[in-house]
Amino acid sequence: MRKICALCCLLILFPGFYAFLEEDPEENSETELMIGLVEIVKSLDIKSLVIFFPDENSTYDINKFIIKVHERQLKSAIFFNSDDFFSHIESCMGDSLETTSLIFSEPSEIVPEIQYRVLDHRLNLFIFYWGSHSLPRKNSLNLKEPLKVVILTTPRPNVLRIYYNQATPDGKGILVLVNWYDGNSLGLFRFPVLPEIAHVYSDFDGRVLIIPVIHSPPWHFVVYQNETIDNETYSTFPVEYGNMEYEETPLFKVVGGRDDNLLKLLAKKMNFTFKYIDPPERTQGSAIGSSDNLTFSGGLGLLQRREANLLLGDIAITSERSKAVEFSFFTLVDSGAFVTHAPRRLSEALALVRPFRMNVWPALILTVIASGPVLYLVIIVPQWWRKSTRKVKENNFFHHIDYIDEMNYGVPRRLRPLRPIAKRRKLPQNLLERCIWFTINLFLKQSACLPYGGNRARFVSLILWLSATYILGDFYSAQLTSQLARPAREAPINDLYRLEAAMKWKGYELYVERQSASLAILENGTEIFHRLHSMMMAQNRKSNESYLISSIEEGVYMVMMSDRKVVLGGRETLFFNMKRYGVKKFQLSEKLYTRYSAVAVPNGCPFLDILNNILIRLFESGILDRMTNKEYEKMFESTKIKTPKQEIDKTSQKPAKIHFEEEHILKPVSLKLLQGAFYTLLIGYILSGIVLLLECEWKKPRRNYIKYLIKFLQKIWCYIKNISLKCITFIGSELQDCFNEEDD
Repeated sequence: MRKICALCCLLILFPGFYAFLEEDPEENSETELMIGLVEIVKSLDIKSLVIFFPDENSTYDINKFIIKVHERQLKSAIFFNSDDFFSHIESCMGDSLETTSLIFSEPSEIVPEIQYRVLDHRLNLFIFYWGSHSLPRKNSLNLKEPLKVVILTTPRPNVLRIYYNQATPDGKGILVLVNWYDGNSLGLFRFPVLPEIAHVYSDFDGRVLIIPVIHSPPWHFVVYQNETIDNETYSTFPVEYGNMEYEETPLFKVVGGRDDNLLKLLAKKMNFTFKYIDPPERTQGSAIGSSDNLTFSGGLGLLQRREANLLLGDIAITSERSKAVEFSFFTLVDSGAFVTHAPRRLSEALALVRPFRMNVWPALILTVIASGPVLYLVIIVPQWWRKSTRKVKENNFFHHIDYIDEMNYGVPRRLRPLRPIAKRRKLPQNLLERCIWFTINLFLKQSACLPYGGNRARFVSLILWLSATYILGDFYSAQLTSQLARPAREAPINDLYRLEAAMKWKGYELYVERQSASLAILENGTEIFHRLHSMMMAQNRKSNESYLISSIEEGVYMVMMSDRKVVLGGRETLFFNMKRYGVKKFQLSEKLYTRYSAVAVPNGCPFLDILNNILIRLFESGILDRMTNKEYEKMFESTKIKTPKQEIDKTSQKPAKIHFEEEHILKPVSLKLLQGAFYTLLIGYILSGIVLLLECEWKKPRRNYIKYLIKFLQKIWCYIKNISLKCITFIGSELQDCFNEEDD
C-alpha cells in the first residue's frame, strides 16, 4: 500500500515522469535520426536544401524534419513529384547554381533517371536516405564520375554512416565511408563532413586518363602507321621527348608537340598517366542535330559521351561546344586568319605603265592631247583680236580729218607725214599640227622648235616644259627605276572583302578544316562570313565536301602548290606551318576575329577547378608561351639538318661556309624587264602603218597602192594553193600505189 502511495506521489509531483513512460523508443530514435540529418546537412555549409519525398504515405514525419531544418535557418524546397524535382535541378544548373538534394528514397530508383537527364554534375550533390541498415549491392548502382552521391545508412539506432563516391580520384564511383554521426555521444566524427574536392584530386594516384589526339602541328605531331609517311616531312621533328615512354599502337604514334609537353607537365603535377586514342574521323568534332538535342562527332563526341577525359590541341571555345563539353582556362589566345600564296610578280611587259596608277593615265593622256590645241589657241586668238582693233583705229583717224581743217581758219598747215602701219606677221602654215607635235616632243623630252615666237606662246611652252621635265618626267623615271630594281607584285589579299572579290572575279577557292571552329564560324556567321560560306559551297567540285581538308598542314601545303587556294584557320597554327614550308611563299592575312583555345573536359568534370589553377599559373608565369617557342626552335634546328652538308677542308679540318639557296637572289637587270619598250615600239610601228595607209587612201592624187598590194597578195595565194594541190596529189597517188601493192 505504501508503494502505491509513493508512486502516486511521484506522478503528481513529477508529471514529466508520466510522459517518459508514455514515450515510444522507436519515435525517439527517429527523432534523433532527424536531428542527425539536419546536423549533417547544416555541416555541409550550404544555404538552401532541396528535399524530395516521393512517397507521401511513408512512415517518416516530413513535417518534423522541415521544422528542424528551419530551426537551423536553412532555406528549403520540398517536392513530391519527380518531374518537378528534376525540372528544378535543371533550372539551377542552367543558372550555374550549386544544389544539395536530400532524397528519401532508394538510389536504384533515382540514379538512372539522374543520369538519363544528364544531371550528374559537380554542382549537384545528391544525399540518399531511406532508413537502410546497409549499402545496396555493389553492382546495382553505377556511380561513376561526375555523379556526386552520398548515401546514409543506420547500422544501429541513433547512428548514421556517411558513404561518398568521390572520396578517391580513381573515378570508378566506389562508395567509401568518410564520416559518421552518433546521436548518443559525440555527434559528427570529423569536420568537414565530406572530403574537399581540391584535396581528393590533387593527387590522381597514377590514374590512367584517356586522351584523344589529332595531328595538328605545333600542338601535336602524330605519325599514322596506316598511311604512307614521307620520311623527310616527319624527320624534322625529334621522336624522343624526355623520358616519357609512348605506347606503340598499330595505328599511330605521338612524337611530340606543345600540348604533348603540356600534358606531360600536368601528369607530373597531378600524378596521373595517360593513354592516347585515335578519335573517330580523326577530327575535333562538329555539331549534329538541333540545339535542343545537340550531339558531336569526333573527339568532342567522346568527351560528350564521357568515353574520354581530356582533349588538348587547337580546341577553340564556341557556344555550340560549350553546350556539350566544358572548357578550362584558355591555353592559347589566338585569332582567326587565312593564308594565300605569296603575291606573284607582275608581268614585265607592263612595267612602263606601272609608275602611274590606272586612274592617273587617263588624265595624263588627256593633258598631252589637249596641250597642243591649247597652245594653238593661245597663239591664234591674239591675232584675231589685233586685226579687229586696227580696223577701228584707222576708221576713227580719217573720220576727224575734216574737223581738223576747219579749226585752222583757212591757214594752210602741213601735216606730219603718217608713219606706215607695220604689217602683221603671218602665221605659219599647219600651225595646229606644229603645236601638237611640239607639245608631244616636250612631254617625250625631245628637241623641238617653237612654232611661233610670241611672248604668250613662249610662256605657255615654258610652263609645259617645266611640268613635263621636272614633275612628270622625273617622277616617272624614279618610279620606273625603283620598279625595275625591285619588280612589282600583286596587291596582297589581307582582309575578307578582298578575299570575297578574289573568289568572285579571280577564281580563288576557300578551304577549311573539317569539323573545326573555323567551319562553324562560316556556317553560323552573318554578312561577309555568310557570303563567303555560300561561295565556298558553290565551288565547282565533284563532291559536296570538296572544300573540307583533314588538317591545316594539308591545306598550307595545298596553298604552296597552287596559286589560287585559300585556307582559313587559327593564325598561330597557320603561321607555324608556314614556317615549315617557308614564310616567303605565303601571305598571311590580318586578324579577323579573336578566338580562345582551351582544354576540353566532359560536362561536370569534378577536377576542372584544380586543372584551372594549374593552367592559370602556367599562363601567368609564361611557361605556355615558352613551350610554344620551344616548338619553333625545334623546327628551326631540324631544318638546319636538312641544309646542304658542310664542305670540310682536309688540311685545316674546319667547316667551310654553307651556301643556302635563297628564293630571291640579286640579279642584274635583263632585257626581259625592258620588253615593254619593245612592245611600245611595235605598237608605234603598227599605228604608223595604219596612218600611212589612211593617208595614201585619203590624199589626192590617189595612187592605187592598195590595189597593187591586193594583186600581189592574190598572186602569192595562188602560188601557195598550186603547190599545196600538187603535194596532196602526189601523196594521194603514193598511198594508192601502196594499197594496190598490198592487194596484189
